[in-house]
Amino acid sequence: MSEAIMINNNTKKSKTAFNWPIVGFLLFMTGIPGLPAIFILALVIMGPSGNEALSAAINTVYFDTPAAILVHGGAGVLFFLTMPFQFSPALRVKSPNWHKTGGRIALLSGYTMAISGIWMHHVLSPDSLGMRYVSLVILSIAMCTAFSIALWHIINRSIQAHRKWMIRAVAITLASVSPLFVEAILYLLFSHLENTFAIITQFQHDYGRLMGIAINLSIVEYIFFKQSFKKSQVAIKNSYQKVV
Repeated sequence: MSEAIMINNNTKKSKTAFNWPIVGFLLFMTGIPGLPAIFILALVIMGPSGNEALSAAINTVYFDTPAAILVHGGAGVLFFLTMPFQFSPALRVKSPNWHKTGGRIALLSGYTMAISGIWMHHVLSPDSLGMRYVSLVILSIAMCTAFSIALWHIINRSIQAHRKWMIRAVAITLASVSPLFVEAILYLLFSHLENTFAIITQFQHDYGRLMGIAINLSIVEYIFFKQSFKKSQVAIKNSYQKVV
């Protein structure tokens, strides 16, 4: 009997999908800031004299006040290396300990990115405290809130609620990347209209992060709605078949 159970469990594990489309997409999205962060961190650690030609490619302030850059960049790299794999059912089933460890690292790095992002802004742009800075603070608070709710749910063993809030937290985190795609679309549509494009670019500069949060969460909530609607339709169909 125990052997049959073990065989059944192994069969389930082998059939569990890795979910490469989602993992790959998240690796791509987090890699946009994550890969340059690895390059910048290496240069900052080596110092301005480590490689003068490459060092000239980054802001000299990075070398004068490296702490914020090292903390924020290091957290970003850890998030890039761990978070996407949290969305692989196969790894979750086959390597639960790795999933838990990776989840803790992703969660801590998410908190660190959120808080150190504000710190880094004060280091690099201490005089820029306009709407772009306010958007950054809102983004950081939203990230910490979503990650905290996800943590609360997993502590209370509410797995489905935890997953949903982790998805929301990641969507909010990626709001710092989404504006790059919005800017590319705006450039294609309005770059030939100089005055209009200048106004749109300034608006995007100030409110891009907030727009990213709105866009990403709208997509996530739409997906949740579709999944919930599909499940309710299946439940209604099953109940109808039982009655018949």
